[in-house]
Amino acid sequence: MDVTWDAVDVAGADASLTRLEDERQALLAADDGLRTLRASVARLRAALDDAADRRAAARLSVKRLEERHAVLVDGQDAASEILERFTDAPERLPDEQQERLLAEAFDEVGAPEGVDGFDDATKRLRRRLEERLSQALDGAATASVALTTTFERYQDAWPDPNLGTGVASYPDYRAILDKIVATGLHARRSEWRRRLSQWSGEDLVPLSGAFDRAVVEIEERLEPVNEILRDLPFGANRDRLKIVIRRVTREDVTQFRRELRALSASVDTELTDDVLETRFRRLRRFMAVIRPDPESPRGRTTQRDAVLDVRRHMEITAVRYDTAGDDLGVYSSLGDKSGGETQELVAFIVGAALRYQLGDETRPRPRFAPVFLDEAFIKADSEFAGRAVTAWLRLGFQLVVSAPLDKVTALEPSMERLLSMRKHPDTGYSSVTQIRRD
Repeated sequence: MDVTWDAVDVAGADASLTRLEDERQALLAADDGLRTLRASVARLRAALDDAADRRAAARLSVKRLEERHAVLVDGQDAASEILERFTDAPERLPDEQQERLLAEAFDEVGAPEGVDGFDDATKRLRRRLEERLSQALDGAATASVALTTTFERYQDAWPDPNLGTGVASYPDYRAILDKIVATGLHARRSEWRRRLSQWSGEDLVPLSGAFDRAVVEIEERLEPVNEILRDLPFGANRDRLKIVIRRVTREDVTQFRRELRALSASVDTELTDDVLETRFRRLRRFMAVIRPDPESPRGRTTQRDAVLDVRRHMEITAVRYDTAGDDLGVYSSLGDKSGGETQELVAFIVGAALRYQLGDETRPRPRFAPVFLDEAFIKADSEFAGRAVTAWLRLGFQLVVSAPLDKVTALEPSMERLLSMRKHPDTGYSSVTQIRRD
């Protein structure tokens, strides 16, 4: 229905509203019950609006509580899992000291007021523990540097390859400290002085004497060999041969012997600490020279071998002299000798060396006599071969000689048994035949 604004009677409508309101007020003024009902309706509507507001607030609170409950349930599940891990592994539970530290930190951040304040309190506790951890790590780093510095100074003063300089070596150094404290510093100093004297007296003095005894023993063991060689003809002119030892002067050996004599001298316990420490450092350097090196390649001559092996401190030569005692020549190498002369010289020298190794100054014969010579004297004439065999026999050896047929005549006078070995070309077999002599 289309109505224009001009067709609407606004004034009449307002008059009708005014008239109806006046009639309503007149009715309320005339009837007390209506006024009471009207007040009750207004009061109930206000109560309804208030209840609606409270209901909305309650619904919102319920929603928040449900969300909080879900969070608490998840937290409870996570906490239960953590507690189960601690229950399954009791060693993870904090000890009394850790519990005391946690209680102190918890008191510092303040206890939570109800469940709502638990998260904030936990965050404060975490921050406080992190601060304490950072402080503890800084302190540990400082202590580690201090310990390492102390251990390095200890190694500088008293080097010990069995001790490190890291924090992991603390128990070893603590054991040393406990022993020093238990025995007393003065007692340790006295013990150090005593051991320094003991090292010099019990170890170095016998070593110093062993050098001289070793040379004397070599000369004494060589004397019976020269006694035998004195009666054995050597060479075509039937001269004699003797083994001569000459001590070789070497700077490193001389310095080593000088230091050994100085360190093996008696130690005066009344010396000052500086003098004793200097002596100890010299002794340590000296022991480093004679200490075996397990990393040294096998067969390689070390400094220890050079100073301790007495055989390297002497030169051994063979001197040829006539029956009148005049020296005719010195053999320090084979040089330009002929084949036969070389073999005879080698036979004499090797026989003398074996007699030296297998005998001593108290034995008339070597400890082991049988010697096998294969293809012996193949370059020597019969005269050279005969003299060489005689020398070996006089040196006390029992010879089993395999020689060519042309050397049998020279060797036959010294043979107790002669065997002939022959290979048959037609059969390829070999046979051994004993040749009997009348």
